[in-house]
Amino acid sequence: MSAAPRIGFIGLGIMGRAMALNLVKAGYRVAVYNRTRLHTMEFADLGCQVAATPRALAKLADTVITMVSDPAAMDAVLEGPEGALSALSGGNTLINMSTVSPDYTAALAKKCFTAGVDFLDCPVSGSKPLAEKGQLVLLAAGKKATVEKLDPVLKAMGRAVIYAGAPPAGTALKLCVNLIVGQMTAALAEAAALAGALKLDPELVFTALAANPALDCAYFRAKKENILKKDFTPAFPLQHMLKDARFILAEAAKNGLELPVTAAVEKLMEKSYNSGYGGQDLSVILRSLTECPPVKI
Repeated sequence: MSAAPRIGFIGLGIMGRAMALNLVKAGYRVAVYNRTRLHTMEFADLGCQVAATPRALAKLADTVITMVSDPAAMDAVLEGPEGALSALSGGNTLINMSTVSPDYTAALAKKCFTAGVDFLDCPVSGSKPLAEKGQLVLLAAGKKATVEKLDPVLKAMGRAVIYAGAPPAGTALKLCVNLIVGQMTAALAEAAALAGALKLDPELVFTALAANPALDCAYFRAKKENILKKDFTPAFPLQHMLKDARFILAEAAKNGLELPVTAAVEKLMEKSYNSGYGGQDLSVILRSLTECPPVKI
C-alpha cells in the first residue's frame, strides 16, 4: 500500500483555508504557504509546517495544490526562482484548483509535462459554506490514473469528483458551470428588485420558489439571506465571478459564439465592481439594481 501523499497547499483565502483545514482533519500531512503570512497562523497551531516561499513548500511535498484568485496570483506562486515550479520534478503532482483561463491551464499542463510533473486541472464548484463542509464538487482533468490515485485527497475536500478528460477540460467545465451561477444570481437579484418596485415583499419570491418543485433549489435558498437582509458577506466574491465571466465571454468570442445574457450580467457585475463592491458576495449586484441609477445594457 502506497504512503499517503505529503501535501503542500498554496492559497488560504475564503476557499483555500476551508479546503486545507479539511485535508488536515482527514489526517493528511499538510504544509502551507500564503502570501499573507498571518493567514498561516492557525495552521501552524495545528502542527502544519509553514513555508517561507512557494519553492520551500514544494520541497516539503510530493503533491502541491494551488487555490489562488487569478492568473497573476498563479504566476506569483509558481514562477521565478522562488516559485513552486522551480522545485517540482518527476514524481511530483501539481493540482490547480484555482479558476483561470483555458489557455493558462493548457500552458501550465505543458510546463508540467516538460518537467515530468503530473498535473491535474481541478477547479471546484461551490462557495464558502460547501468548502467548509467538504461538500464541493471537483471538476478534474488529467490522467485518469492520477485522478483515481488522488481520489481520497480530492474527496477530503469535496463530495464528488467529475472527470472531464484532458486539461483544460476541468477549467472549461468550471466556466460552463459558473455561467449558470452568474445568471441565477442575477435572476434572483432582478426578481427581488422588481418585487420591491411593484410594492411586494421580496420574501414572497423565495416563498413561491420554495413551493414550486420545479424551481426550488439549494442555490436559491443559499442566497435568500443575502438578498432579503442585504448582507453581502462574501461566500463567492463578486470580483472572482466577474473575472470568470470575462473568461467565459473571451472563450465564446474565440469560438464564434454569442452569449448575450452572460454579456449583460457581466456589465451589471462590472457596475457593482466599479462601485467598490468587488470584495462582497456576488449577490451584491442587487445594490446596482436598487440603489444606483439604472444600468444601461
